[in-house]
Amino acid sequence: MESFIDKKSQDKISIDALLDKINPLSPYGKVKKKEMPVYRPGQEDLLKKEYNLMAYLDNYYLDRDVISMLNHVKDISESVSRAESGEVLTAVELFEIKNFALQTMRVYKTFRDNKFYDEIRIEGLMDVIELLDPAGERINTFYIYEEYSEKLKLIRTEKNQASLLIKRIKKEIKDRMQEDYDIRMSLKGDIYLNKSEENLIRMLDEDKRLYCSDQTVSQIVYSIKNTDELDRLDSRINELRAQEEDEEYEVLKYLSKEVCKCNKRFKKNFEAIGKIDLVLAKLRQAKTTDSIPPTIIKEHRIEIINGRHLKTEEVLSKKNKSYTPVSIKLDRPATSITGANMGGKTVTLKMIGQIAYAVALGLYVPAEVCAIGLSGKIFISIGDEQSVEKGLSTFGAEIQNLAKAFRNVNDRCLILIDELAGGTNPVEGYAITKSIIDYLSDKNSISVVTTHFDKAAGKEVRKLQVAGLKKIDLKKLEQELLDNPGKGMDIIADNMDYDLIPAEDYDEVPKDAINIAELMGMQKEIVDQAKKYIEGK
Repeated sequence: MESFIDKKSQDKISIDALLDKINPLSPYGKVKKKEMPVYRPGQEDLLKKEYNLMAYLDNYYLDRDVISMLNHVKDISESVSRAESGEVLTAVELFEIKNFALQTMRVYKTFRDNKFYDEIRIEGLMDVIELLDPAGERINTFYIYEEYSEKLKLIRTEKNQASLLIKRIKKEIKDRMQEDYDIRMSLKGDIYLNKSEENLIRMLDEDKRLYCSDQTVSQIVYSIKNTDELDRLDSRINELRAQEEDEEYEVLKYLSKEVCKCNKRFKKNFEAIGKIDLVLAKLRQAKTTDSIPPTIIKEHRIEIINGRHLKTEEVLSKKNKSYTPVSIKLDRPATSITGANMGGKTVTLKMIGQIAYAVALGLYVPAEVCAIGLSGKIFISIGDEQSVEKGLSTFGAEIQNLAKAFRNVNDRCLILIDELAGGTNPVEGYAITKSIIDYLSDKNSISVVTTHFDKAAGKEVRKLQVAGLKKIDLKKLEQELLDNPGKGMDIIADNMDYDLIPAEDYDEVPKDAINIAELMGMQKEIVDQAKKYIEGK
């Protein structure tokens, strides 16, 4: 992504406002999000296929089985890799593999039967389920079943029989002890006596069937001694446990080899699940932000109707203010946008950049309509570019970055420049701005430059102007300001028209800045003199 748009430019257009709302549910989808490709010129057909896939999966946006599968599948890729390398998987790993197979089979037919999108086709894993569930229980557990080995079955049978015999022998001894001494023993077969019961203690001390297992200041505990038969049975059980572990290991080794045979299908499903998950996450983001699929065109032009910059929209929403969408058509190499501060020029640049980058990532866009051709790179110069480390001035840093961008000016880039040369004196600033706009006017990139220099753009350049206060009744607005002291900036912002209108004719210089100064209470003498200067008097 760095080669397409640098991190600083990403931050300036607030691309995180888009990406942070894309939240895959599965580990495979999260990996896919990190690996999202950037679509460049020449890849229009691939991008169209991505949008067609999104439209297809929109049918499964709320499918319960799909959502449940994505929420419950675990990352078993490392276990599959271990099986591939000949390692023996643990029972826990086999449990997770079985769960993965069960979850994917829930949606197997849903995506296996689609005819157009191989990247979301789920491979069947019923043989894996049968392998790891030989008893046919189809429950979300794993056990080393006796069906895997006759030897294991015999070992467990003998071990269980020995355990039952131990329990029976101990019960018989316990029953005799309770009968002999008329006492109750604990479930474990222990006798708890108060040390004041001296006669009973003497008798139990002499009983060879018991031994003192514990005592405190006030209490003494007697437990049943193992008989020779119990010792023999305990020893046999320990031998059987060791044999059971050895045989279980052989079973795990066999199962690991069988899992390895399915590795290609597992990996295909990792990819398919990740793709399904990412696309559904992108669709959720689109619905949350009221975004639409753009129309992808081969030629390098951009047309946006009622586009929105999501971060600005969110900020305004928190202040209970509405966002005014902006429409713009960029079908010439260079476009200039003029207008006073508060006119939304910077936000419009950010909106263009955010939408262009969203399309390059295969996302829907926050607009009513969008027809767009892919760019090879996006370059953005907005705000203070001062480099403290290099000791450059704001203007110097801006020019350095522009020079770097212009090296790629014929590579079908999108170049967005805000308030060009705003950090230098007006005479030189105008000269540099006009020269740069002229330079960009015949190049193989789309460039948009916002500026206060109204006459900096030549005939070949599309000239736009923020409508601003052109259509506003200034007398009525002035009265509203008088009636609401302290709310001037908010009132002016609410009355600002952010539409971009053609400005091919500069005979009439926009006076928004002077109008705002007058409305905000600037001394009349100053305002009148400023108007005379504009009129050349």
